[in-house]
Amino acid sequence: MDAMIRVILFLTVVLGSIGAVAQQMHWTRLAEDTIYYANEYLPDHVHITPGGPGQRWDMRSLRAPYAISRRIIIAGDNEHGKFAQLVNGKQPQGILQVNGNSSSLVQWIDQNPICPTRRLTYSLTPPKKTFFKGILGSAYTYSGKMQAVFSWPRDINCRWTPAELPDSCRITYSIEEDIVVDADGTLYLPTEVSNVYRQRVNEKLTVRIETKRGSVWKDVTSQVPGVQLIQYKELLRFVSSDTGLPLVDIEVKDELVPARVEFKTHPLVTRILAEEPTRPDIFAYPNPSFDVVRFQFTNLLYGKYSLKIFNILGVPVKEMSVDVDDAHETISIDLSELQRGTYLYRLQDAFGRTIKTKRVVLIQP
Repeated sequence: MDAMIRVILFLTVVLGSIGAVAQQMHWTRLAEDTIYYANEYLPDHVHITPGGPGQRWDMRSLRAPYAISRRIIIAGDNEHGKFAQLVNGKQPQGILQVNGNSSSLVQWIDQNPICPTRRLTYSLTPPKKTFFKGILGSAYTYSGKMQAVFSWPRDINCRWTPAELPDSCRITYSIEEDIVVDADGTLYLPTEVSNVYRQRVNEKLTVRIETKRGSVWKDVTSQVPGVQLIQYKELLRFVSSDTGLPLVDIEVKDELVPARVEFKTHPLVTRILAEEPTRPDIFAYPNPSFDVVRFQFTNLLYGKYSLKIFNILGVPVKEMSVDVDDAHETISIDLSELQRGTYLYRLQDAFGRTIKTKRVVLIQP
């Protein structure tokens, strides 16, 4: 269930900002986004500090060769609201139910502890709030269950097989999660500096495995080898106090020794929220494109701006200055010399402040 904890961390940026316990984002303004994280294991240069205000955490030495991409895709809607799919890399990881200003995780796709080659879709009862952002001293508690039922497979070998093959098997995880905001301060990462709140997260998972023949369920948890009945996890989560974006997730072991650090690796975000139409913005079309891309500016103040284009690793590949004297000015840039793939474009004003960062895709003609 480790993946469940890790993926939920990135949801804040896509779901918008929240108050101490209330979610404020309206889902009609949600847009697809991709966030990049990476892991470093057993870091000896990350130190755990006591709680309290006004702290400084320097994690600029964090390194990881590969980034993990995560995004949300709106999947559809019904009378209960909209549904969105969580994608971890290329694999679906969960289902969100979104309704107005609220969002909850209703299903989670994860490993089958008995037959590892087959993934299961677990339903959460009650649905789990996707994120928590609070000021120093605030807290949140979740208590619920995650359950999946599957027909016993006849065509594969599982980790354990009972003497009499059952009709069905039921996996239930009881979840107890407590979050306390215990510190605030400044966080230094290799890609950015942010004011953050630190959350201390304690989670307890208890598993129960049952089989059924006919109409009777039987508890067989103690018979299944290799299953950890109770799992404890302690995390330190660093969340931007401005955007609610989770920046660092430290998994700690005994005596608060860091075992794993997951951290945001990319300074650019393709697109977080579709802003109100009266806000300054920039649009690329056609997108995808073969060669020439037109960039249209909307609602910009007159003045000088810079348009920078980056590859997916954040390396600038093209830059040009723009003198805007029309609130809806359009410029054209020939990108045919660039390799095919996904690029990010960023509009900045004369003071270096970012107006927008979005995505453009180049494809073969």
